Amino acid sequence: MSVLMIQLASCAVPQTVIQEVPESTEEVLSVVPTSVSDPDGFFTRAQASRGERRFDQLCADCHRGVEIRRIWFGGQSHQTANSLYEVISTTMPDGNPGGLNSDQYTDIVAFLLSLNGYSEGQNELHSDQEILEGIRIPLP
Repeated sequence: MSVLMIQLASCAVPQTVIQEVPESTEEVLSVVPTSVSDPDGFFTRAQASRGERRFDQLCADCHRGVEIRRIWFGGQSHQTANSLYEVISTTMPDGNPGGLNSDQYTDIVAFLLSLNGYSEGQNELHSDQEILEGIRIPLP
């Protein structure tokens, strides 16, 4: 594997993250699911809607919709929903990192998943680390 340095910028202080990048197709295929759909869904429509409202209130000043599509959202930046949740819940919102409760952060993750084609279902996404770790985010 090669190492890739990514400069993450938020409204406040940029951060540098060092990540390993797969060098071969086999390594890439080992982390990419065949689909982002699940017959049972990953979240409810209501939860994604709550997340969208919260995102619009707290995140949209710094983050535009285009950047939260797969280019920034997945693969090399975040390989699982847990990784995404951890970054969001510990570094955002700007000026009040960690200031939301776990349900509010999970709603935002549900919204981001919905924007990226993940299927909705009858059960809400929970902030349980094991559940979130099981939701893979494929490379763009």
